[in-house]
Order: sequence, then structure tokens, then C-alpha cells
Amino acid sequence: MSILLPLQVVNGRLKRARNPKKAIDAFLELLLTTPCRSCVPDPQFGFVFNNLKFEVFNEKEGVIFNSHPTADEPESLYDKKVSGNSKSLNTFALELKKAIERYEKRLSEVSVTMAYVKGQRKILISIEGIIVETGEAYRYLSSLSIWN
Repeated sequence: MSILLPLQVVNGRLKRARNPKKAIDAFLELLLTTPCRSCVPDPQFGFVFNNLKFEVFNEKEGVIFNSHPTADEPESLYDKKVSGNSKSLNTFALELKKAIERYEKRLSEVSVTMAYVKGQRKILISIEGIIVETGEAYRYLSSLSIWN
């Protein structure tokens, strides 16, 4: 069983989720919305896409421009496509897949797809995999709003 997020204490113990899918959903939401380097004990925790909120998003090319280069942000981040899947190199979907594989051990066979929807100014995210505990197929859908 998984610990429920957000954390809840009941009778002096952390409450556990009865449904593994809900627990995984909550953790993925946390991972997606946390910028890297914002968690002191583990600076790599989070999704690197959130570190680029103040950069210029080029809708035509589907990339993010580095408007203020520093030594902290690797230039390779700016070569990545916003739309794509985790099977393709140089996509943010592959970066998200790597983060999920590193931190969410309850999922196996992870696959991520990200698609930019111009009219809505949103990035649709689809995460699929297998729940290790039950062997069931897993699917999570979410979206991120574009900041420009």
C-alpha cells in the first residue's frame, strides 16, 4: 500500500491509500508541478520544464529559447521539443519519463507523450505504464498551461 498524498496523520500514523492508482496519480502531480532544485534534500526531484517558466516559448518551432543564458541551466535543455513522446530523443517527454523512472518505482514500462495545443495554450501530458503491485495497465492525463 502507498502513503496518501498530501500526507495525512490518522491515529498517530500516516494514512495509506487503498487505491494504488490514486496514490500514483497524486505523486505524478507532485513531480510534474515541482521545479528541479526546489527540494533541498534532493535538488534533482521535479520536472525540469518548470524551471523554464520565464523563458520565451516559440510556438512555431515548439521549443523554448534561452533568453538569459547562465552556467546553471545546461544549453541542451533548449534543444528539446515540447511536443513528442519519450521514445524520441531531445523531447521534454523523455526528460519526464526519466524522472518518473527514477522516483516512481510503483510503475514499470513507462511511456510519456506531450502535445502542445495552440488554441488552448496548453501542453497535454499522457503517462502510461504498468502498476507493479497489481500488473494493471495505468494511464494518467494532465496538462500544463503555457506562460507566454
